[in-house]
Amino acid sequence: MKLRTHVTAAVVLFLLINFLYPVTTIIKGALLAGAAGTVPDLLDYLTGRHRGIGHTLLILPPLLLYSLKSPENGVPLLAGITSHILLDLFTVHGCPLLYPLKDTPYHCLQRKKRIKTGTAGEWALLSFLIAVTVVTSLVSAGAPDDALHPQLSNSSREGQCRTMSVDIQVDADRDVNVTSYHTNGSESIFVDFKDD
Repeated sequence: MKLRTHVTAAVVLFLLINFLYPVTTIIKGALLAGAAGTVPDLLDYLTGRHRGIGHTLLILPPLLLYSLKSPENGVPLLAGITSHILLDLFTVHGCPLLYPLKDTPYHCLQRKKRIKTGTAGEWALLSFLIAVTVVTSLVSAGAPDDALHPQLSNSSREGQCRTMSVDIQVDADRDVNVTSYHTNGSESIFVDFKDD
């Protein structure tokens, strides 16, 4: 697979994970995951063997441990490298998952259905991944919630979010209650004028 496909797949996997289990901001996580999506090929370039140590499952346990210790950085890195290995399982050359213990390449598809780098199959996959990236980004940012339910009451949001209230004096004779809600990386602020 080309670099562009690996980076896009890494971002998609991170966005899906972050939607289910928010660990960091969307932009920071997407950048880390996209960069990590290139790491297996970089490791193989540095060692002089393509589809070698960078494409093995042996690099995942340390990343998993790092993800448990520091999820805001570890989860995007784990998502990027995992997506790269998964994508390469669909290619003609496969992936030596047990390298250096065993040099046999593993594949997910039958020989005729495997994706060849730079062909229409990869472009179709890339197009699909871009569409999923856009949809997942919008969902992660809360766009559908705001479009479908623009006037959600405070009581329906309080169960989902943490609440912070601040009293502000307006015109020196009127109190205002400002409430900030944080959901899936997005923030909503509600202003309520208190009646005397």
